[in-house]
Amino acid sequence: MVNFIEALWVKKLSSLDSYFCKLYDLYFSNPRGFNEEVLFEYEYDLLARVLLKIAYNTARSAGSETSPFIRTTDYILYGNKKPTGISIIGELVSPTLIADTKDASHVKEIRPTMYRSALGQLITPHGYAVLLRIIAVNSFFFHLLITRELSNQTIFNRAVRELINHVSGAVLLKPECKSVILRTSPQDSLSSMLPLLSRKHREYEEFFDGQQSR
Repeated sequence: MVNFIEALWVKKLSSLDSYFCKLYDLYFSNPRGFNEEVLFEYEYDLLARVLLKIAYNTARSAGSETSPFIRTTDYILYGNKKPTGISIIGELVSPTLIADTKDASHVKEIRPTMYRSALGQLITPHGYAVLLRIIAVNSFFFHLLITRELSNQTIFNRAVRELINHVSGAVLLKPECKSVILRTSPQDSLSSMLPLLSRKHREYEEFFDGQQSR
């Protein structure tokens, strides 16, 4: 019986993986340059479920906050009605410009080529009310917000609006829509991920220092 249930879950989740691969081939695989515009077509429930799956799995493996995900498991696995208090904000980040070490007058354009699922932090008046995870696939950044306070949808909506206002070029992906136009934002991928990379660097240093002290 257990093997049957596990096989059923694998089958159901494999459809999400197939959808994500389809999006990758259509959109994500090509790192974008400056001043680009993409008509991103999506099926909201499939996109939300696969992003929740990625975010939940990486949060668990990293020992990060997971409690807001608990009520989304049936939605992820079976496609049940979407829980309230979930929003997806899309962003098309720009390349990073880096000066050539041999010739300061020459600048290299480094296009985004990273795949990460990271814990974000929304430092706004109502940011405390949401768990923010960022799923980055090359030039495409998806800001996944999940409410911590089911009893107050108004506060959640304010937090969502604050993120959109804070991140220039970010666009809310609406459940009732099938497509959205994403334009290259002023944020470059490296700067966007720098706080995370710095935090991870400190975590690695603390880990290795602890190992050496044993």
